[in-house]
Amino acid sequence: MNNTLGRYIILFTLLFLTLDANNKLATFDLISNKYTPYIKEAVEIKLTTQQVDRELNMFYFLKPKESSEYHIVLLNKKAEEPEYHYKKAEYIYLLFPLKSGEIKVEFDFTIKVASDEAVAQVFQGSRDNVKWIETIDTKVNLTPITLHVKELKKEVDLVGDFTITSELKNSSIHSYESANIVYTLNGVGYHNFSTTPINSIENVELFSDITKHYDKATSQGYDIHRDFNYALVSANSFIVPSQKIECYSPKKDTYYTLSTQEYKVDVKQMGISTLVDEVDHPKNSNDYRYLLDYLIYISIFIAGFISAKLIPSNFTYYNDEFKDIKDSKNAKELLYLLLHKYYKQEFKDQYEILNDIVYNKKNKSEYKKVKQEVLKRLKK
Repeated sequence: MNNTLGRYIILFTLLFLTLDANNKLATFDLISNKYTPYIKEAVEIKLTTQQVDRELNMFYFLKPKESSEYHIVLLNKKAEEPEYHYKKAEYIYLLFPLKSGEIKVEFDFTIKVASDEAVAQVFQGSRDNVKWIETIDTKVNLTPITLHVKELKKEVDLVGDFTITSELKNSSIHSYESANIVYTLNGVGYHNFSTTPINSIENVELFSDITKHYDKATSQGYDIHRDFNYALVSANSFIVPSQKIECYSPKKDTYYTLSTQEYKVDVKQMGISTLVDEVDHPKNSNDYRYLLDYLIYISIFIAGFISAKLIPSNFTYYNDEFKDIKDSKNAKELLYLLLHKYYKQEFKDQYEILNDIVYNKKNKSEYKKVKQEVLKRLKK
């Protein structure tokens, strides 16, 4: 009972002192390194605070208010107590304005104070009795940072200082293979953008993904390293056109253009018979067998021709529907058929699995399952 009464007396005393001398708790300074930035230009905002009232234990809590007008992230937070009851702190934020005109950047800043007795009581009692320090909280009204954001003179894709390089893995491919290109973007600037090095190319199937090696926040902006990975498949030769990426460098106050390299991809036609895996389906060493097979095929053809004349045209053999898919012997054959005969159908997931089986030697056990999925979708 006495301990509880003592705590209330301490808190009441602290509250009186806080209300009486609100501005004497600590000094604080909120500044920006720029006040007239361009849209998406990196801005550094810093708050420094030092304890004035040397009779108390002091804790600082700072949080920026969220807004659609800017993107803000904490870069660094440093707190130290070089002397007893003398707390210093520094908060550094990276901000990008997202609209032109006047923007107010507001912060919630709270100073929590506690007596030595209140701090000591936290360490008393059993482990199950641990609780947070009883404090008196003071909301500090920080004057917002006001930015006058300038509009860019023209529309751009990237804001910052960037370079782009690329590598085509194979410029000559067969019709069942993919041409693989990796574009690497490096630089420092605003990280959230939608531009890509390749848009759609007529009669070319495009598969892509992005590897974000890192987007590291720094005082100059986000340090960015990204790979744009593309696999392109086509029945015929094609050109990957050069693309222009418009940029603005706030550091140099310069507009500039990044141009991707143009690539010509030669696609060699290949019959489906050459796609059979000779390891799983080796050629027969008996040459006479080829002649026998040839005669059998001729007989089948003649029989089929005669049957076509005798059987009504409206009669359908449902068992032979999608026979080429059913007869495909491996992932390479099935991939070829989907890309060249059934390309109007949507088989993106199946393409990716088959591509993994054929070129990355992965998921070989998935081949039969994919084949069944294809047939099921085609029969709908």
